[in-house]
Amino acid sequence: MKESKEPLAKFHARLDKEGRVAIPKAIREALNINKNDYVEIIVRKIQIDSKNSTIKVLKQGYLITRVGARGLVFLPADLKRDFDLEEKDIVEILLLGYHKFDELVSEKGKKLLSKVQTSGKWVEVKPEEILPEDKIMKHFTYVFI
Repeated sequence: MKESKEPLAKFHARLDKEGRVAIPKAIREALNINKNDYVEIIVRKIQIDSKNSTIKVLKQGYLITRVGARGLVFLPADLKRDFDLEEKDIVEILLLGYHKFDELVSEKGKKLLSKVQTSGKWVEVKPEEILPEDKIMKHFTYVFI
């Protein structure tokens, strides 16, 4: 017999103009899900029949994605295209799991990510030059995401 895994949460969300959906605040608070954590979700394209009070699942896809500000998560463009999802469409979300950012990335990885994500910052390095740490520190600010 195959064991089924119950979702941590199930909710309906409307796509915004950026193709994002929001994890409700009550769920984020209950599970301590914060910005930059990663969530495992199943996104379901649904059809709601209000006359018969039924919801039919038309398509579903599994993904792992990063949580943004206010619990927003982006749905990949190809998923939205393949599921024919548009702004204001309602989808069903099953939250299967979450992973804390700090548990996934080492201190060295956090520093590297902060450098990569510093917008508009770069430094020229001559071909014969080895990049010393002090030169990096002058040009990059450490802002943890």
